[in-house]
Amino acid sequence: MKKQLLLLLIITSAFAAQSQNLGFPYNEDQPIFNTPADTTQAVKRLSRLLTILNEFSFDAYIQPEWQITDTAGSGAGSVKGITGVQGGQFPTAANNRFLLRRSRFRLGYEHRNAKDLKVVEFYFQFDASVTGFTAKEIYGRIIDPWTGWFGIQGGITKRPFGYETPAPSQYIESPEVARVNQTIFPNDYELGEAIVIESPSKFTKFYFRADATLVNGQGVGVGSETGTYQSKKDFIGRIKAAKAWYVNGGGNQRGGTTWGINGSLSYYGGGVLQTTENVYEVVDGDFKNITKGTSDTSQALRQYYKREYYGAQLQAQVDYWGGTTSLRGEYITGTQPGSLASSQVPTGTGTTVPGVDLYVRDFNGAMFYLVQSIKSHLKDHIIYQDFTMKYDWYNPNTTVKQSQLTAAAGFSSTDVEYSTIGFGYTIAPYSWFKLVLWYDHVINASTGLAGYKADYTKQDVFTIRTQFNIDTKWFKAKSPYQDNLLSKGY
Repeated sequence: MKKQLLLLLIITSAFAAQSQNLGFPYNEDQPIFNTPADTTQAVKRLSRLLTILNEFSFDAYIQPEWQITDTAGSGAGSVKGITGVQGGQFPTAANNRFLLRRSRFRLGYEHRNAKDLKVVEFYFQFDASVTGFTAKEIYGRIIDPWTGWFGIQGGITKRPFGYETPAPSQYIESPEVARVNQTIFPNDYELGEAIVIESPSKFTKFYFRADATLVNGQGVGVGSETGTYQSKKDFIGRIKAAKAWYVNGGGNQRGGTTWGINGSLSYYGGGVLQTTENVYEVVDGDFKNITKGTSDTSQALRQYYKREYYGAQLQAQVDYWGGTTSLRGEYITGTQPGSLASSQVPTGTGTTVPGVDLYVRDFNGAMFYLVQSIKSHLKDHIIYQDFTMKYDWYNPNTTVKQSQLTAAAGFSSTDVEYSTIGFGYTIAPYSWFKLVLWYDHVINASTGLAGYKADYTKQDVFTIRTQFNIDTKWFKAKSPYQDNLLSKGY
């Protein structure tokens, strides 16, 4: 045993020495493990190596699922058949399918200085599917080492708008985010630079985060869209705050509870480039061409049309020995330049302009969650069961009443308002597995459009999802600071 330990120390010492010779950027003020004063240099290097390795982490998860809908898909854009908001368009002649919804791997690095302040973080995440690999998240952030509050961030990250959009997909209670978020952010990842102000973990009075981000606006990873075709950059701003109160040690203790509340205000300001001679807005109850059909589409005369969103989110939660009760709501409103066929912002292909007429609409949408979690304590093991109710709506055109939507006035199925009542059951017997049973009842408004009158389109979906995941943070020492579930950095 002594010989094996000695051999390990020699190999480790050689590795550490070589790393130093190669300029390994190790911060000497990083506290090493408790090392006696007479410990050999090799043991010190081993301690430093283990400390460095402890700063790396990874997590991975896959989401295989089976879905069935009450109407077979009839192709993209059809009136009958399920649309793509429950995991993508259903096949043309199928009413059920197996789907690998997500398959993600995320590698991270975080370094703390001698003050126990995080001063740098780096994350790389990709999604693997049957068609290949897609980069989802690649960013770095450097944080001031004196206070731990102020940071500069750059790369591909989730858009910091509201709650659902930046939240990790494996933690959202429903299989998919609300229709309004899927429409205004068809891909929740964006490329840009940001200034981030975030309270460090050792600051326990409350949680605070402010993001000021400049992005391309087109998004990344939406089909073949990988860049931007316009000069104008979009701004995303968000302020988030949270506060928790621990009673008798908090919710993980018998007789203890954790009361918490968090909220955020978000703003998105940008523009969409006019790439044809026609731009339509609702005037006196009809879609009308506000450019008067000018045939001059030279680059010099093209204009940007406002893309602007306002969002507010609030959540209250109580965590106790037997479970957790959570109520969350989010509201979004704004102006969205889309097209006749879709209220999503035209993205083009790669850096090529989309070449479709713009249809500028005012919209609003919201989502509300009621989640009751039950904790079953089996000695040191806890089984979690969630019962969730969700309601969301999305009105893509608030300028006119739904009953006034007619084809003669230039409206289409793109302008139809939808509401969804969803409910589900989730059980997580272990940290690495979760089973989700979820049903979405979709209701479209009654309009003057064919197929959207009294004969409502049937688009209900039932989903059975199995989620398998692993996270190296399970094996790391717990933070010495109280972990408030309401205070997650997303």
